Amino acid sequence: MSTHLSGLTRQRLRRVPVVLGLSALIGALYGIVVSVSPSPFVGALIGAVNGLVIGACIAWFELFALRTGSLRRLSAIPFSLLLTLKVAVYTIAVAAIIAYGPGEHLLGVAGQMDASTLARTVGFSMAVTLIFVVMLQAARLVGYRTFAALLAGRYHRPHAEKRFFLFVDVVGSTALAERLGALQVHRFLARIFTALAEPIAASRGEIYQYVGDEIVVTWEESDGRGDAGPLRCLFEMRSALARLADAFRARFDAEPELRAAVHFGEVITGEVGEERRAIVFHGDVMNVAARLEQATRETGSRFIASEEALLALGTVGELQCRDLGRLALRGRLEPIHAFAVDELSAPA
Repeated sequence: MSTHLSGLTRQRLRRVPVVLGLSALIGALYGIVVSVSPSPFVGALIGAVNGLVIGACIAWFELFALRTGSLRRLSAIPFSLLLTLKVAVYTIAVAAIIAYGPGEHLLGVAGQMDASTLARTVGFSMAVTLIFVVMLQAARLVGYRTFAALLAGRYHRPHAEKRFFLFVDVVGSTALAERLGALQVHRFLARIFTALAEPIAASRGEIYQYVGDEIVVTWEESDGRGDAGPLRCLFEMRSALARLADAFRARFDAEPELRAAVHFGEVITGEVGEERRAIVFHGDVMNVAARLEQATRETGSRFIASEEALLALGTVGELQCRDLGRLALRGRLEPIHAFAVDELSAPA
């Protein structure tokens, strides 16, 4: 039996220690303040264990149970209703955990928590849990890496960094919109973007934004160099959609196809906005990547990589690349040396 973990699973597993660590820390601090044990130290240990158990339950439910199987359908209901259901379920779970006292049992301490203290503890735990749930939901809306960077203030002051950018466009969506209508095309694109999440996660890419029928993926230099992720990602995207070809034909009478371009270079990264904060990238790299994606229409190639991207990746494995020479791009005086990347060779 294969033990291979999907990219999305590995991505979610990396978030678990963060949730568990914060839960244990908050539990320990609360255990010191509201201690029913002989000493604050023991109270901290009890609180940490209880917080760890609560955090593990919440992490499992939020990061895994709600993303797979039949429970995944709950994401389709309004957030306010989903939040109400979560509060009800988590209240029961938290109350049961606090009442049982895994920390007290593990340390062999007989807790003397009266009804009033139990109620305060459950209320506090639920308040923290609710904050966690809202933060996780906000992180899903803007992207976990972006959300973490915003919290840490990493890009509060703009600075230069080198990145890969992959611009991916869905072929023929305009004609499809005319044939199917706006609602069906929205469902078509939504299904495609859902299918592309796994290849992007597996290549350690980060979804920067969706623009109509286009998705922009980015990698920091160190992440992109690892195993030619910016190149491999596109081919894995195509494979993921090919596996769903029958389902797309049955529902939309169309098979999704992609064209893309990848470029590498320096951008200025920083926070912008007032009512809605966002992390944005400014620089010629973005423009070139977009223009290269548009050039796929003129060159007849479905995937173009700039020379800068290929050089930055270093060892890129077995690729079939066709030199396109120096392409004149709209809006640019200087042409860009580019290559058509046709396919990844099958492994030996």
